[in-house]
Amino acid sequence: MAGQGDCCVKVAVRIRPQLSKEKIEGCHICTSVTPGEPQVLLGKDKAFTYDFVFDLDTWQEQIYTSCVSRLIEGCFQGYNATVLAYGQTGAGKTYTMGTGFDTAMAEEEQGIIPRAIAHLFGGIAERKRQAQEQGVPGPEFKVSAQFLELYNEEILDLFDSTRDPDARHRRSNIKIHEDANGGIYTTGVTSRLISSQEELVQCLRQGALSRTTASTQMNVQSSRSHAIFTIHLCQMRLCTQPELVNEAVPGLPEGTAPTREYETLTAKFHFVDLAGSERLKRTGATGERAKEGISINCGLLALGNVISALGDQSKKVVHVPYRDSKLTRLLQDSLGGNSQTIMIACVSPSDRDFMETLNTLKYANRARNIKNKLVVNQDKTSQQISALRAEIARLQMELMEYKAGKRVTGEDGSEGYSDLFRENAMLQKENGALRLRVKAMQEAIDAINSRVTHLMSQEANLLLAKAGDGNEAIGTLIHSYIREIEELRTKLLESEAMNESLRRSLSRASARGPYSLGASPMAFGGSPASSMEDASEVIRRAKQDLERLKKKEVRQRRKSPEKEAFKKRAKLQQENSEETDENDDNEAEEEEEDQDESGCEEEEGREDEDEDSGSEESLVGSDSDPMCKESSVSSWHWLSPPPILPSTQMSPYPLPQARSVLGAVS
Repeated sequence: MAGQGDCCVKVAVRIRPQLSKEKIEGCHICTSVTPGEPQVLLGKDKAFTYDFVFDLDTWQEQIYTSCVSRLIEGCFQGYNATVLAYGQTGAGKTYTMGTGFDTAMAEEEQGIIPRAIAHLFGGIAERKRQAQEQGVPGPEFKVSAQFLELYNEEILDLFDSTRDPDARHRRSNIKIHEDANGGIYTTGVTSRLISSQEELVQCLRQGALSRTTASTQMNVQSSRSHAIFTIHLCQMRLCTQPELVNEAVPGLPEGTAPTREYETLTAKFHFVDLAGSERLKRTGATGERAKEGISINCGLLALGNVISALGDQSKKVVHVPYRDSKLTRLLQDSLGGNSQTIMIACVSPSDRDFMETLNTLKYANRARNIKNKLVVNQDKTSQQISALRAEIARLQMELMEYKAGKRVTGEDGSEGYSDLFRENAMLQKENGALRLRVKAMQEAIDAINSRVTHLMSQEANLLLAKAGDGNEAIGTLIHSYIREIEELRTKLLESEAMNESLRRSLSRASARGPYSLGASPMAFGGSPASSMEDASEVIRRAKQDLERLKKKEVRQRRKSPEKEAFKKRAKLQQENSEETDENDDNEAEEEEEDQDESGCEEEEGREDEDEDSGSEESLVGSDSDPMCKESSVSSWHWLSPPPILPSTQMSPYPLPQARSVLGAVS
């Protein structure tokens, strides 16, 4: 649904299927549609692009959903709409619009007007149901209809039951007028008040049967007049008030809710079924039929001149000839006025109608350049209420800015923004820039850490490759150890920085003296003793976190490849010494060392469980000391090249022997 402003006329092209008569006479199809594009190709080299294109096998429902459905929704918002069917005689205009009623017509063959009526009353029922569910007063709707026929430049009322059908040539009493806003209305026309969908369909059927038709060589039931079926919709609904207005309305006692305000919206929907353009040579019309054809072509010519004047992009044409025909005068709102308009050009696919199809496509192509000006149709009271409501919202926003200190008034009465607001805006901008810098620096740090880990892993893998061992599992293990140590080192540095900031805060608090130490906690409802206890608790938890980190780094060093190599070398030395001197005492010592080692492992397992249980605690209150820094530095000693061992000595030893070697070394 388009809002207020300029809106171009939409153009759709519908190609009807070939008739049985055309197939018998051997007529070929001269039109084609580009797949996936709204483009029609006539013959071999004439291409036209429109907003919508419907090929031979298009159903009525698809045309309505694509073109007309959104216009009905716009009527509920107060916008006018027009659907215009144009084309040569026998091209399917009446069938598309749905004014040619047939008792044997199936539901899926219903035209645009019956479907629009069902959509209109369905929307009315839906809006009433939604208002009832929300507990607010429902909107009130009033629907009325008119049905006009333009026959030989005379306007006839198809709803007038007193009119003599044989007196078509008498002068009509219906007059066309223009209001102060440029809107077109008629006087002397019967307007029927409608209360249900069935009643409106019955009125449409009655008017369609009263329409003038005749038979020609090109169409057995040809419309000899232009028909305009108009639906007027008037609704009174509850105004949607802005939040600022709902918060407080000055001048009302406390606890009194503001009165509900209603607005009145009107909309009119024109369904125009134009008579088909025809050539007397092809229709074979004589006498009365020939006069009707001439009158039809004159009205369509005036309509074409109006379309050309409105669609002239050079803006050389200043005057638009609306008064050249009553048809263009009635459609003044629809073409270049306050209306959403869609033109449906109906064409024949047969090659014998090539020239008529070409003229219709050119006619419709010019209409795409017309721009209408959409305005919501509100009564003057509703417009004034909306303007006052917008003014109140603006003033309330300005008052809030004065209260917040955003706006100030100078000594000379000039208004402007306060220095505090400007400084705040500048600081917010600077804060945003710093946030971006921090984010960029963090990304750079992550990239550098990843690069360092990769290089160290490559260096370790290179040393292993020189030793003649191509075990990929060792390289993967080294890479994971390096990455984990990098993460631990980063966390340790963050903990040191946070600890330093906490120490500075504590030193500032202690430097304030006894008065400030006693007054500050009392201001928050506490005591000096509780403040010191909280600080001591934070430092104690920080020291515990640092102890866990140091223990974890020690275990990482024990599991590192350098430690494994050291164990293997110590094991080899021990085996050499055992070959020369082996006795039962050494075996007993090894068993005791095994037991001690297993006890150490159990103790380390308990430490791991303690660390896992406390891993989610925050490192905000962590402390730093020289021992922590020494542990962080010593964690890098294992990166020195490990001793190169023969490939035969790289096989893992049994666990008891490794434990005995570790005990001997320690």
